[in-house]
Amino acid sequence: MTSLARNILAWLFRHLIALGLILLILIVGRYALPPAVDWARAQIEAARSLPARRSAIAEAQARFEAWAGTRRAAAAAAGAKLAAMPEARLRARRGEIDPAIARQRRDRLGGTRLALAAAGGDGERIFGHYRAGAEIALLERERRLIDALLAVRTTEARQASLQARRRAAVERLRASHARWQAANARADALNRRPLAGPRNFVCRTARPVAGCDNYRALTAARAEREAALAANRQAQRTIAAVDRASAALRGAAVAAEDVAGLFEAQRRALAAQRAELESAGRDNWILWIRRPVLEMLPTALLILAGVIFAPLLAKGFLYFAVAPLASRRAPIRLLAGERGEAAIEGAASAVSQRVAVDRHRELLLVPEAVQSTPHHAAKRTQWLLSWRMPLSSVASGMVALLRIRSAEPDFVLASATRDPLAEIALVAVADGSAMVLRPRALRGVVQPLGRPMRITRHWRLAHLSAWLTLQFRYLVFHGPCTLIVQGTRGVRLEAAGPGRGVNQAATIGFSAGLDYAVRRSEAFGAYLIGRQELFNDSFASAGGWYLYEEMPREGEARGLWGRGLRGLGDAFLKVFGL
Repeated sequence: MTSLARNILAWLFRHLIALGLILLILIVGRYALPPAVDWARAQIEAARSLPARRSAIAEAQARFEAWAGTRRAAAAAAGAKLAAMPEARLRARRGEIDPAIARQRRDRLGGTRLALAAAGGDGERIFGHYRAGAEIALLERERRLIDALLAVRTTEARQASLQARRRAAVERLRASHARWQAANARADALNRRPLAGPRNFVCRTARPVAGCDNYRALTAARAEREAALAANRQAQRTIAAVDRASAALRGAAVAAEDVAGLFEAQRRALAAQRAELESAGRDNWILWIRRPVLEMLPTALLILAGVIFAPLLAKGFLYFAVAPLASRRAPIRLLAGERGEAAIEGAASAVSQRVAVDRHRELLLVPEAVQSTPHHAAKRTQWLLSWRMPLSSVASGMVALLRIRSAEPDFVLASATRDPLAEIALVAVADGSAMVLRPRALRGVVQPLGRPMRITRHWRLAHLSAWLTLQFRYLVFHGPCTLIVQGTRGVRLEAAGPGRGVNQAATIGFSAGLDYAVRRSEAFGAYLIGRQELFNDSFASAGGWYLYEEMPREGEARGLWGRGLRGLGDAFLKVFGL
């Protein structure tokens, strides 16, 4: 019953969760998805149109700058010619300006039409819009200049210059003021005479023939005063007119000189429109992503092409230029008097091998290779294969070795326990013989008791093949001893004879008296795609052996471009013969 209730609750809980997810999907699809779709469409549409709008504005700016340079010079020259034109031609030109302004205003685009032209990438219409604005400003400037010139060219202006007119008007102003003061003084003096008021009233109303001399003098003084006042006001009006004409000329001169300023407003409008587009581009996330991608894509493609083709070109140069030169160099012989006696004990290499021990010899073996040992054998730890070469022993894995000694004849079973493809072989090196060996393949050694195996180092820095193969040091193991070596899919020992070649990555060792050289691999295609090394090891001598594994692990192909960091590590160890 409890199990049934638990199953029902679990069923209900699962379906409630499913119901909640369905509701969430429906709500998002109805209320959140349409605005998101609209926003995405707007962003995509803006991303599509902005490049064309930018291009149109840039084209309009470039064309406007080119046109403004020539039009500014033409406008300045036309303004200079206006001052020398006769009045009739000035008036005719003045009548042509207003219709020309009307025509230019028809070429101006409204806000909507300007936006549509920009969205359509129509740089011609955008340029026409701003050119019309500049033309209107130039025409209005020309109109102001003509008005100023016409204001100056009055009848009096033909007789004297403006400055002479103003000086004459100032003189008339001063003279009329003096006349007014004199007439006003006479009128005041006549009004202060005894009974001047009543007599003046009688004379003004009755007009008698005699006795009105005082009144007639007063009337003449008042008339003189009014005439002087009128002359004074006329002089003031003349001065004001001259000043206005001078101001108009100065304004026209300033306008004629500031032609460049008329184009600046259109430049600012174009720059503002371009800045608005740039702001819209920064707010558009599609353009925000696409811009750096498009900017960096050529550089990235160049780098990618370099990554792809540089190794191929380098490999071609090494194969066709360097490798033939190295193949013609003299071979390396480490020990000239070496006897070259070596053999594989027992059968061929196998997953496990019996290693014989007795009271005359001892076994040094890495612990992981030990499969079984006799109980009566003495076992101790030897920390390094050779205390004279501690770093080489550590780098090759020959540390914490198990040293086994037995007073009675017996055997230790050695096996490749950690690699399912590896096999073990026992290579016996006779007394007076020596073998060059890479310690990475060494799993153990059987040596006479009380006579440790001797290991010597041999550097070869002056050979071109050493620099090309990056192997400068060779470790030589001197007999008598038995080397326990491990190789993938088996280990083979073959006689060098008059000359043999083997894959360099497969080589484990060779007799120290052999002539060792490198030869270019036969197939360029296999080397190009990383299936084969550039060089094969070449061995030649009347007596001597070379040792190799049947399937090289370190030479695994990893495409055209090598084996990454592992390859760097292997190359570093190879420098020291490990």
